[in-house]
Amino acid sequence: MQTFQRALTILAAVLLVAGAVPSLGQEPDQPRIARGELLKVDISTRTIVIRADEGQQMLFSYTDDTKVTGADSGVVGLAAMTGTYLTVQFVVKSDMKVATHIDVIKKSAWSIPRS
Repeated sequence: MQTFQRALTILAAVLLVAGAVPSLGQEPDQPRIARGELLKVDISTRTIVIRADEGQQMLFSYTDDTKVTGADSGVVGLAAMTGTYLTVQFVVKSDMKVATHIDVIKKSAWSIPRS
């Protein structure tokens, strides 16, 4: 009888853990922030590329809901502003970084670390 109870307890524990595993890697859409120099705006694919402070290039998609401050005409206005410094607030959805807010930083207020 004890063997049956022990086996049932182990089975229940395994099923409980197995049910929790798929949710372990799923976090709510936590906003993240990246900062860097604007390299490219592609209006047709609705993406922007920045060179982050750490040196790596980062690709972001944007939507009609993406808010832009410091640029005329929203994201379209950024196309003429390559080389400017941005702060990008984003969430990760389906392995894509989706910009929720893009803030253009005035040149006098930033300096990009150079190696």
